[in-house]
Amino acid sequence: MPTVQDVLQALEQIAPVRYAVSFDKVGLQVGNPSKNVMKAVVTFDRSLASVKFAASQGADLVLAHHPLIFSPLETVDSRTHIGRTIIELIKHDISFIAAHTNWDSARDGLNDKLAALLRLWDVREFGEAAHVQAFTLVVTCPVGIENELIDAATDAGASVIGAYRRCAFQQRGSGIYESKDGTEPAIRDIVQREYSEESRIEMHVLANSKGAVDRAVRRAHPLKEPAIDWYPLAPHDEQRAGRIGKIAPISLSAFSTAIDKALATRCWAFGNPDDKIKVVAVTGGAADDAWQDARNAGADVLVTGEVKQHVALEAVESGFRIIAAGHYATEHPGCVTLRDRMAKAVPDVEWVLFEPKPGEAGRPI
Repeated sequence: MPTVQDVLQALEQIAPVRYAVSFDKVGLQVGNPSKNVMKAVVTFDRSLASVKFAASQGADLVLAHHPLIFSPLETVDSRTHIGRTIIELIKHDISFIAAHTNWDSARDGLNDKLAALLRLWDVREFGEAAHVQAFTLVVTCPVGIENELIDAATDAGASVIGAYRRCAFQQRGSGIYESKDGTEPAIRDIVQREYSEESRIEMHVLANSKGAVDRAVRRAHPLKEPAIDWYPLAPHDEQRAGRIGKIAPISLSAFSTAIDKALATRCWAFGNPDDKIKVVAVTGGAADDAWQDARNAGADVLVTGEVKQHVALEAVESGFRIIAAGHYATEHPGCVTLRDRMAKAVPDVEWVLFEPKPGEAGRPI
């Protein structure tokens, strides 16, 4: 039977934790990693209503888009909303996992779903991304076992670059060493300088896989003391959160109406109603601060969930357009996708979607 840890491992393949921005709180927030999971509830908000729904379903786990615990807690007090929610989880032995900005950024994740609903094409990434630390692994080995080491490192999480896996550089050369009695290999009983044909292997490894890869390579290497070096690389932006794509030319006013229909919402559009829209940037939730990145990426308009008044003012008076389509409307569809992806990844768990009625649990009327 799958456990909470199995769910976390599957989620890591779909929405890696490293995609989350530095200030975000994702992963297991309440519960025991070794607990068995038979049924799980996927929800947009970390609402008390979603936890009570999970309890009524006999669920073992809640997977929410929004984190429950964002700031350090001084108390778990039933007089607070967060306290009541945590108490309800513990009372019913329900674990809680958050997949937030890592799911926003993930390939085929929340913002890709939003782009698809708005029928964008030639979609690409733009905007904010988490800074990812990585290393270059360099290991030398006797000729003939290169594939074994590369396979071991790959299985442990190394050598994934974009859509490619098992990426490695290999070069042959001469190894030089001195051996004496009591060492392996020892050819003579006196100190002797030896030469052997060896291969040098280089692989790209993300920081969160470094320990596992190091252990895997040492287990697969035939020497007791293999030559392994780790070279830190400058942090880089691996996966950007926003998406930008094209649409057939349409006025801002007509595009706003089309969004209303596509997302079952009511938009607030800021800009000249007659302006022509050809390139659209999208990022769900509260992402109005991305408007300058969207403009710099070539967009005519940014579609997001919430827009503060002063941001709308700055954008419009800078010659840009911005649309507030609602936090729930822009992010709940991505939670439906998350439920479907997790159902494929962990099929032995029954995955249920929590969808509050209009006006309930943070969903607007």
